[in-house]
Amino acid sequence: MQLITPKYTSESARIASSRDPLRMTIWVAGIILAIITAALRPDASAAAATATVRPFATLAAIILASALADRLGAFRILAGALIPARGAKVTCAAILALTAVLSALVNLDVAVLIAMPVALRAAVRQGLSADRLAVAVAVVANAASFLLPTSNITSLLLLDRAPLATAAYLKDSWLPWILVTAVTLAPLALWAANAQAGQARAVTAGPSARVVLDLMPMFLIASAIRALLGTGLVLHGSFTVQLAEGATLACAASNLPAAAAILPAGAGGLWAAILATTVGPNLLITGSVATLITRRIARDARARLTVWQFSAIGIALVPAQLAAATLGLHIIGVAR
Repeated sequence: MQLITPKYTSESARIASSRDPLRMTIWVAGIILAIITAALRPDASAAAATATVRPFATLAAIILASALADRLGAFRILAGALIPARGAKVTCAAILALTAVLSALVNLDVAVLIAMPVALRAAVRQGLSADRLAVAVAVVANAASFLLPTSNITSLLLLDRAPLATAAYLKDSWLPWILVTAVTLAPLALWAANAQAGQARAVTAGPSARVVLDLMPMFLIASAIRALLGTGLVLHGSFTVQLAEGATLACAASNLPAAAAILPAGAGGLWAAILATTVGPNLLITGSVATLITRRIARDARARLTVWQFSAIGIALVPAQLAAATLGLHIIGVAR
């Protein structure tokens, strides 16, 4: 008698495989950049690494704590308490609202480390598409991560070079944040809830301590770019032009290296850089460390967060997100 293996088994094994081409590409890029930096600017390499290590060490500690919390059952309890079993649309909206609030009021990386296990457990319990929820969580977390200075490590790096009082920051950020969250959460909740039959697949849930490994090449890239650019990169042109340039840099080099490199000029330049390194990375899966963390959690749970699907959603939403943020800043009186 022939044993029939469920269709998702082989696919799940492939997804969970450690042989991830994207991860290997990032490692190669980090090592090459580190070698180039050591050859061209040996004196600056150590200083740049020292200046960059703190946010990465903090993030590693958060990841390890979240993995421990999952083993203790904290996320299973949280999923049962906060995510209602009242239909796919309500559930998806609740998951994404939780993601947005955590990203805004706590921290982007904390948001994905908590919201992803909750989303995966909700997908298992209610038969939702774990693949779509993974994409939606990553996009919402990035887009909502600029309400407070502490919402995103990139903002702290930028504010270190262009200080702005917390009260003044919040005065500028609240309206753009509401508008960006509104144009992001609603369409993604509907999209995640309306997966076609067969798209939902058996998954496991929970973050793994192996996520810490994904930080190493990003640290190498961020340190190298900081050493190579020295005093910083000043963006020029109108607010829109600076926003486009900053988003391009964030997508090409990832948001942490971009934030380490950019030297904001004035209030408009600061907000262009903040939005470029929070919202802009939604165009590419490599644009944000948080997206890579989300992808690792998804893959470990045998769900998919694919490069092409993430970019397709980003291309559809990022222009609207940046336009909403720009409108909010214009009303506040920052973007002219």
